Order: sequence, then structure tokens, then C-alpha cells
Amino acid sequence: MARQVHDFDALYAADAPPPWEIGRPQPALLALVRRSVLADPVLDVGCGTGVLALAVARAGHRVVGVDAAAHAISRARERAAGAILDPPGEVRFDVADARRLDRLGLRPRTVLDSGLLHTLDDAGRAAYVAGLEAICPSDALVAVLAMSVDAGLGWGTTADRLRAAFEAPAWSATVISDAEIAARTAGEEVSLPALLLTTRRA
Repeated sequence: MARQVHDFDALYAADAPPPWEIGRPQPALLALVRRSVLADPVLDVGCGTGVLALAVARAGHRVVGVDAAAHAISRARERAAGAILDPPGEVRFDVADARRLDRLGLRPRTVLDSGLLHTLDDAGRAAYVAGLEAICPSDALVAVLAMSVDAGLGWGTTADRLRAAFEAPAWSATVISDAEIAARTAGEEVSLPALLLTTRRA
């Protein structure tokens, strides 16, 4: 299925926020965060303007948010500058390419992906997952929220494709469930079919 191609930096630089920027973390991932025991450090890949990373930091975690869009990272840093973290977590934001995660110098024990993987082409997705394999220590948790083809947008992913991306022996305890992604269009919030994957680095 063809992916949707965007100039993400231009979208974040525009006056109106992109549709997936709803002013709060995606509910499906936030619910996962709240019911899970997260190990630090936490990596938020494709963090956008930082709402999820800040929510996790407010829960007392050490979080690094990365995004390839410099305008998104600039806004995330502005959010962080005005944030009160109590209990005292830590958060920082860096411009980085998800296809080059080995350059981060980070060994995350939790990775959160709120709508990044489904934006990558086949080569980009392979490089991204290979990077996760390289930097995640054994038993690290990876959670991916991705748009489903059932959203009817002409792009997206399937459970089979997600499962194929995170195969044994590199990954274990993989679970894929139906979820939703919230988006804003024409001034209204809508919910679109998505998939939520959780897996562990073997």
C-alpha cells in the first residue's frame, strides 16, 4: 500500500497544525503508557511537538524526543521550557532521522512511536526497525501506533506487515491490537482505524 508523502517540516511551519497534532497525546498510546511499567530512558520517535514526551516526563521518566522536522522540535522545546515536571522527570528534544537511530548514542529501554512507522517507505521502515534492533537492549519495550489501511485513505499498514517488520528472533512477545488515531479535519476531531503493536527486544 502506498504511503502518504509529506514535507513534514513545511507542515509544522504552517500556521495551521497538521491533522495529527491534536494538542494532546494520542489516546491509544497514552492509555498504554498509563497501564504499563516504563523503563528509562524512554525514546519518543517522531515526537512532533512533544506532547507525548512531556506527558511521559511528567510521570517522572527520562525521555528523549526526536523528529526529523526542525520546526516540530523547535515547538517541542518551547513546550518543554514552560513545562512543570512534578514528579521531576527529564525531557530533551533533538532533530534526528528515525532511519539513523544508531547515531543517537542512546540505549532506550522503552520506545514509543505515535504515527511514525506508517509514514516510511519499505526501505525507510527496514532501516528504522534495524536501528531499533541495534539500540534497544534485551527486553526493551517498543510500542507502535500506526494507521490501518482500513482508514480508507489509500495508504496505511496491516497487522501482517507490522508483524513481518518485528519478527523473531530479534523481537518477542509481539501483540497487535485494533486501535484508533485521532485527527483534526475541517475543525473537527475524528477517529480513524489504527493498529497498536507492542513487542520486546529479544
